[in-house]
Amino acid sequence: MPSFLIIEAGSLEGHRSGRGARGRNLELFLREYYGSSSVSTIGVETLSGSRCYNVDHLFIGIPSNISRNDLKRISFRKIHLFDYGDHEKIIWGNTEKELLASMTKSYLKSWTQKNWGDEFNWGTLPIRRHKWLSFCAKFNNLIKGSPCNNQERPFDTTFLGNPVVSWQENYGTMNRNTRIQWLEEISADNQFSFSGGFFMRGANAEGMKEQASKNLKQLFLKKGRAHFISYFKLMLKAKSALAPPGNALWSYRHYEAIYAGSIPVSGDFREADMLVPLPMEGMAHVGKGEQVIPHIQKSLKMLKDNPRLPNENLESVERYMTNGLYDRKKSALIERFMSQLEKD
Repeated sequence: MPSFLIIEAGSLEGHRSGRGARGRNLELFLREYYGSSSVSTIGVETLSGSRCYNVDHLFIGIPSNISRNDLKRISFRKIHLFDYGDHEKIIWGNTEKELLASMTKSYLKSWTQKNWGDEFNWGTLPIRRHKWLSFCAKFNNLIKGSPCNNQERPFDTTFLGNPVVSWQENYGTMNRNTRIQWLEEISADNQFSFSGGFFMRGANAEGMKEQASKNLKQLFLKKGRAHFISYFKLMLKAKSALAPPGNALWSYRHYEAIYAGSIPVSGDFREADMLVPLPMEGMAHVGKGEQVIPHIQKSLKMLKDNPRLPNENLESVERYMTNGLYDRKKSALIERFMSQLEKD
């Protein structure tokens, strides 16, 4: 059985990431398949003590101030760098990049894109799922038996989320928040029934509402947040679900939409990948700067032409998970993850 040591990612510009992003998500994933004794997570400061480590795979979170002397305390077969950041480019911070890049070409992120180049052998990390997803998936299966029930879906599409995100694309003559752009198009077009809108959380959201068009203003909700069950119910009642980029191309809502039986209308994911592969043929992909309306139309046509498409999407994801949870009984996912680690 392989053994693993995870060195937590350090602070970036004085900001310390949450425990999961520092390495806990990866630790819990490996424990699911290999047991708790197979993996340890430590801070780099621990290496200043007298203890030495002997493992098969060493994961180093970036940024890291790990030094050559620190690495002498660890005997390993392979090194892998990783970060859970939403940025496409690596932000090295105070890392000794030359040292680590000379020791490994393996770099893992939440998602990968083919246009990232060949500086590293890019791989994908396990992500955290919302704790209520599994409950909602199980309950839906118990009540309905299948997500493929379009007669009970009165809405063409849905979105519920935060407008204050960093992802922008060029729309004609200006860069604009993609979430704002998509809902602006929908609010100005009366051909689709729509549910949801934007949370009102903080001064930035208030500012966006003030600048919004009259139609879009109506989609800024009074509430500051919604329980996951309420959010999931919206997708259960919609034929398609918008999954625009937020701070990165990927989002949890891709999987949440699939478990709710909605067709994801996503930023173009055809040149991207995640550890649990998304069903590329079962989604509508919106290219950068493209209008979302034609792609909503496409998603509805896809569903009309193939009423089993929601089930096919779910079956694709369930090859790797069970009700949104990692499952040691399904070996395809851990085999996919480990195959990344063995690349030269």
